[in-house]
Amino acid sequence: MKKVTYWTLLPALFGSLLAGCANGGGGAEPAPGAKPEETPKKPAEPVELIFYSNSGEAEESFNGKFGDTLRAKFPEYTIKYTRAEKGAMIPEIIAAGDRVDIIYNVFDYVLEPLLNYGIQYDMTELAKKHGVALAAFEPSVIDGIRRAGNGKLYMLPTSLQVPMVFYNKEIFDKFGVPYPKDGMTWDEMKAMSQKLTRKDGGVQYFGFVGSQSFSLKLNPFSEPYLDEKTGKSTFERETWKKMIQTVFLDTDSENALKSQVQAKNALPNRIGFTNTKDVAMLHFHSEFPIAVPKELEKINWDMVAFPTFKELNGVGGQAAAVSMSITSMAKNKDAAMEVIKYLTSLEVQTANSKKGVMSVLKEESVKAAFGQESQFKGKNWKGVYFNKLAPIPYRSVYELEVERIYSAAIADVIKGQKDINTVMRETAALTDKKVAELQSAMKK
Repeated sequence: MKKVTYWTLLPALFGSLLAGCANGGGGAEPAPGAKPEETPKKPAEPVELIFYSNSGEAEESFNGKFGDTLRAKFPEYTIKYTRAEKGAMIPEIIAAGDRVDIIYNVFDYVLEPLLNYGIQYDMTELAKKHGVALAAFEPSVIDGIRRAGNGKLYMLPTSLQVPMVFYNKEIFDKFGVPYPKDGMTWDEMKAMSQKLTRKDGGVQYFGFVGSQSFSLKLNPFSEPYLDEKTGKSTFERETWKKMIQTVFLDTDSENALKSQVQAKNALPNRIGFTNTKDVAMLHFHSEFPIAVPKELEKINWDMVAFPTFKELNGVGGQAAAVSMSITSMAKNKDAAMEVIKYLTSLEVQTANSKKGVMSVLKEESVKAAFGQESQFKGKNWKGVYFNKLAPIPYRSVYELEVERIYSAAIADVIKGQKDINTVMRETAALTDKKVAELQSAMKK
């Protein structure tokens, strides 16, 4: 299979928000259930590990999250970082005869370049060799990674993100509406949002603003973008219709969101929540407080678990897994596995959990430590673990391309210029056409 050239750097809807998430340091412990190992022997030759993220984040951010921690733990290793930018995209790196050893980002953003450019590497035997206890990880994530790799382990998760609702207490106080709580249903969210969606003093307030990407990618019904057997779009399924109707239409009142999208071709966003302060409740993921702490300092906020559908019995959504993948071109795969193993160790995961980074481990003591050392005291940190996780469905190599098409369709539905069934039918057809084009390009 030839490497295709249609892959481009996408706005990292999840990955770019990881900037500022610092990892802990100190002596390593094995993950719960890991087999005891002897201290790795000093390598005979100098080890250089080149990390790469297609989120395009700055080197300073990489060092804060991973680089400084790994250099302290592995002083004999040279840890380098390459960012995705013009001249340093994966196909350009390959063409120049250079390499990257470890690619990291959120699951889908790692999967696409691995498979498109044939640089995936099954880490299963390497994980066994180094005593990585996969049974200690959140099972839905490991299952999702294996499913995406047709049973192979192309990456390991280092942290998770789950959908949450962040709310501005000042807007609730202004209109005399009780604050949201963990365990809300979508019926309760609908009623609350409609009370808060109103004009006051010339300002249009929005009760609840959903995220197109998070609603799609982390949907609680575990609906895949493409059918695993046929490769065709799933967008005409009733579950997608229910998601869009519930999250984006039912929570609106007086056509406030509709008017906004018609005028600006975009939903209100994070800026409306932290800066203009006209969004009462915002759908975002659990690392929001770490991603933009200075912005959140501007408002009196808190968070609650994502609302649930009655028929799903407390399932709030899928987890987005920030993952690391050893590439097939990695020069020292054993050293690469050692650093990934360390980042998933009990000690590092606990240190990160205290800062507000959701752990990949099932260990209850790690979960109990969540947010303890955050600068934001007294927040509802336990809400992150309130809901059950949905299984991660089939992911295709076309995931990000399809997501763009589906996201645009949600905006079209909100605009109301076509009925929802027509938009979904046309979107499914457009998706199938696009996937066929991409498949044809891969064969050339």
